[in-house]
Amino acid sequence: MKKRIVTLLASATVLAMLAGCGSSEAGAAPSGVEIESIETAEEAPVKEEASEEKAEEAGQSEESAEEAKPEGEVDVVLDEGIDKYEGSWYEEIAGRGSMEIGPMGDGKYYIEVNWGSSAAEMAAWRFTALYDNATGDLTYDDGSYQIITFDENGNDTVTEEKSVHGVLHLNDEGKIEWTDSAYDSDEPSVFIK
Repeated sequence: MKKRIVTLLASATVLAMLAGCGSSEAGAAPSGVEIESIETAEEAPVKEEASEEKAEEAGQSEESAEEAKPEGEVDVVLDEGIDKYEGSWYEEIAGRGSMEIGPMGDGKYYIEVNWGSSAAEMAAWRFTALYDNATGDLTYDDGSYQIITFDENGNDTVTEEKSVHGVLHLNDEGKIEWTDSAYDSDEPSVFIK
């Protein structure tokens, strides 16, 4: 509707300019210029009714598509909780830990955690976690944990290495609470975006 009004106003402006310039055919549109009519109030409800009918038909087609699926098959829809895990996270209290979470598909996520204890030492975790539909958590059983030390030239040495398991839980505040078997603590580390 706005487009038609703008077109009409533009046409009227051109006509007014031509009329002021001594055009012999006052009120007629110049050749090649098409003037569109303004919709009347009676026409608008017809268009609204037509769009409502289309929406109803679309709703019926969605319902029939759902009914047409074989039993046990559903469309793949990602859970909102899964998407909320993806990205870069930082340890909330000390600020020395960083976590990168990236999707691998099929409810799997690759996770890397680096936690600097000093300029010469850091801990590093690498693991693949699975999304648990029942709890909404990411869990892993075969993670890799390493303590890495650096010398004055920047060369690194792995001084400790072990297999770990743990859980990442997204709490109601949108923070990740992470517990890992590398430490004998039930107190989770908290990560924020």
